Formats: sequence, structure tokens, C-alpha cells
Amino acid sequence: MSLLRWIVPLAIAFVLAAITGRLSVHHVNDSPSYLNYPFDSLRQAMLSIRPPVYPIFLRLAESSLGVAIVPLLQACMHAIACVCFGEELRRRGLSDRVSLVAAFTVLVGCTATDHISTISTDAPAASLGVLTATLLMRTSRTGGLASSVGCGLAALLCIFARPAYLFLVPWVAIAGWMLNRCDRRRRLPAAANGRRGLWIATHVGGVILIWMSCRAFIVHDFSFLPFGHQNLSAVAAQLVSPDDMRRYAGDAAPATGELLRRVADDLERGDFRLPESAEASIPTLTLESQWGQINYGVIWPAAKAVGQRSADLDSETPDRVRVHRLIGDFNRTIIANAPLAYARWIVLAIRRSVWGSLANLAMHPLFLAMILVAIVWLLVRSASGSTITLPPFAAGWYGFAIIALTYCIGSVGLIILTSPPIGRFADAAAIFLPGLLASPFIGDTTKPSAPH
Repeated sequence: MSLLRWIVPLAIAFVLAAITGRLSVHHVNDSPSYLNYPFDSLRQAMLSIRPPVYPIFLRLAESSLGVAIVPLLQACMHAIACVCFGEELRRRGLSDRVSLVAAFTVLVGCTATDHISTISTDAPAASLGVLTATLLMRTSRTGGLASSVGCGLAALLCIFARPAYLFLVPWVAIAGWMLNRCDRRRRLPAAANGRRGLWIATHVGGVILIWMSCRAFIVHDFSFLPFGHQNLSAVAAQLVSPDDMRRYAGDAAPATGELLRRVADDLERGDFRLPESAEASIPTLTLESQWGQINYGVIWPAAKAVGQRSADLDSETPDRVRVHRLIGDFNRTIIANAPLAYARWIVLAIRRSVWGSLANLAMHPLFLAMILVAIVWLLVRSASGSTITLPPFAAGWYGFAIIALTYCIGSVGLIILTSPPIGRFADAAAIFLPGLLASPFIGDTTKPSAPH
């Protein structure tokens, strides 16, 4: 595999990153929870809201080269994933130009631009997601055991770095089957059978179940982390009115009812815009703008206070788990009483994720320049009377399209079940889309002879 073709684009990307300060470490709100991970206590580690992979990575970096090296390490990780991705596209028969542009758009995309320098999991998890997709394509093409195991390991590292990537478990199975079917119908080499993706997903899911079982044994909590309910609660609390919550409290368990009433009172005292009833709704952007403040400023303090008062009734359950379960009961009570409001939220969140992702791509300087160049080219060709014809698509391009589209759909589909599709979530989901959308306009996607 010749890597010479990647030297110039990688050099440009690293120089731009250094000039713009993206190789200097930046701390964000999430950083302390990763840097202060409780390695000295297995029980406290199992109670942490963070999975262990990224804290281990930070500990290794800190003990060897220092935290200041983290952005460079994350940039190198992302560069390796992008080179592997571009090379796999070449081996699927795409032209050098299309493969290079597709990989370069991933390399300098929104997630890398915004998060490569931060002590958070956004950038490294996105890189591992790209590597998972690359190895899935390679598995379909070669059927090799090494690429299958690599795909599973990349998916596991990604999920245990950032649980928002749990969608990879069903995605690997579904996308793997679709990719195999696509390749075989176009007479491309597809050494793996359609069940190889399912085989990978089953093993990844098995490891996750082992992790959850260990947590159940050690801290009495059979879940991936004691955190997920909290994000949904800040959505659920904005689907109904405070009066609705007080009414639901009458039929709920005592602690859940107390939490519902307390949240209703706190929301009314705060400067929040809320629906008048479960039949009404507030604008999606309003819900999104209030989500963080309600999440951490209303729901969590109220649940923590209610949970502490019920500690005497359940002394064996850790406080963090008790509060997490209480918030889960809060969510289930609201959604059970207002299922149409939650369904309406899902529909609106889908719409928000579509236009939000496209808007974020258009605001990226490089992608905006590409869009403007395409507009000028279209105007010039149209005014000159020339006929515009798209080049033929390489047979392997359709597999790329399956990966890019299903990856985005799967990621956003999981996000909107519990959270608004804010930029840092949706941008990572759309990581392959710029290259896919640009590929028909940058020349013939097929190269004369593709090595397999």
C-alpha cells in the first residue's frame, strides 16, 4: 500500500491545525470527569458516568508525555483512520481523486475541526467510528478473520469511549448485510457472507452484556452506565406542562411523584418556556436551548435531593444508581402518560437533525468553499449552453453510499431517542456525507483497474 499520495493532504491538515491552535490542549465541561476517573476503586469506577477507555488513554498520555500531547495524539489517530478509509475506497474500485477527497473531508470535517484539541471523547470516538466502518467494508470485500476481529475491536473501543456509539452494534449487522448484498449484485469481490456483520455484532454485544453483568454484580445496576436517563429527562420535562406533571404524580410511586412535583415547581420558578399541555409543544430550538440548563440545573439537583431522602429505604443501592433509576421512573411516567408528545418530539427531532446537519456542513469553511465553487461551476456551464452529465459511478461507490447513509441514520436515530440532535452529536453522525455528496462532481469515480 503506497502512502505517498497522503503525505501532502496530511501535511496541509496538520499545518492548518497547528496554525489555528488545534494542537493546543483545551479543557471543556466534560474534561474533569475523564481526567479524575477513579482508577483506585473498582466500585467507584463502575459507578462513574464515564466508561473506562478514554480515561485509560488520558492516563497513559499523562504518565508518559503529558496531557499537552493529547491533541496531537488524537490528530494522529484521526489521520490514521482517514488514510485507512481512503485506501479501502481505492480497493473498492473508486478513483484516486474520489478516494482522496472523501478521506480528506473526513479528516478536516466538523468533528475534527471543533473537537480534536479538547479533552473529550468527541474526536477519538469519531475516529474509531470511521475505523469501524472501514474495517466493515474490508471485511465484506476480503472476508478475512483479521478484519472481522479488527472491526469488532474498533467498535468496542468506540462504544467504551463514548456510549453514544452503541448504535454500532445493530448497525454493523444491518450495514454489513446490505453491503454484502450490494457488492454481490454488482459482481464485486465479496468474500464474506451476509452474516459476517451479524457475527461481529453478536460478539460486540456479548462483551457489552458481560460489562453490564459485572456492573450488576458489583454495584447492583444492570445497565451500561448510570447516566443515560438524565439526558432524556430534560427532553421529557419539556413535552408536558408543569400541571400535567403534578397530575401524573398522583398515580406514580412516592419518590417519583415527589420528583415530578419538585421539577414542576422548579420549572415554573425558572425562566423557561414550557408547553401549556401535552397536546401543545414548544419550538424544537427552544427545547434544545433549554435542555442543558434543565438537565443539570433542575432535574439532577431535584433527583439527587429526593434520592437522598429515600436512601434509608434502600441502603444497599449506591446513591448514583438510586438517582439514575429515579430519573428513569420520571421519564417512563411522563412518556407513558403522553406518548403522542414523545412521538411528536421524535418527528421534530428528525427534521431538526436533517437541516441542522446540512447547515453545520455549509458553515464549515472548506465545505462552504466547495459549495460556492459548485454553484459557480453550475452557473458557468448553464450559461455557456454546455450539457452537464455526471460521470458513471464505480460499482464500489454504492457500498460507500450505504455506509455513509446508514451510519448517519443509525447514529441520529439513537441520539434523538434521548437527546436533542445538537451539533456535536449530529456532526459526528454526518461525518461521511460531505465526501459522498462531493464525489459525483469531482470527476469519474471509477479508476481503470482496482486491486483486490
